[in-house]
Amino acid sequence: MPNPDDLRVLRKEVEADLAVVERLARDLARARAGLPSEPTQENLAYLAYLLHDSYTGWESAFRRIATAFENRLDPARWHAHLLQRMSLEIPRIRPAVIDTQLRERLEELRSFRHFFRHSYGATLRLARIELVLEAYDAAASEVGNCLSRFLNDVESIADSAEET
Repeated sequence: MPNPDDLRVLRKEVEADLAVVERLARDLARARAGLPSEPTQENLAYLAYLLHDSYTGWESAFRRIATAFENRLDPARWHAHLLQRMSLEIPRIRPAVIDTQLRERLEELRSFRHFFRHSYGATLRLARIELVLEAYDAAASEVGNCLSRFLNDVESIADSAEET
């Protein structure tokens, strides 16, 4: 179990991750609003970049949590393993951060982020970006709510640890 000071540092780090993701959400909303009826590869690349970075921000928060509480991830498949881990309640360690339905929505974003990061020179298709935007829309506010709820739990865990 992390000490109370480490938990409070974790809280601030995750809050900083969420602030970046909120800024990216505003940028994404502006980019979507200004999207021409026939978007160029540059338009699609910017949307893909914002989706990539948004998921990366959430993943950063999840990784901080896993590191603070469980202290290790399988290096071979840690990106996929991390999402699975965040949906688990670990008795006497920490509550679940997300539920399994949200994990499935985030898996779509994780998969896209992997594609975007590793497929240089690929032609982006509007239909694919629209599917990822749907997954983003379905997950965005829910991830923020889950992380905020978890951070409140972290504060309670820190307070309880100080009392013992």
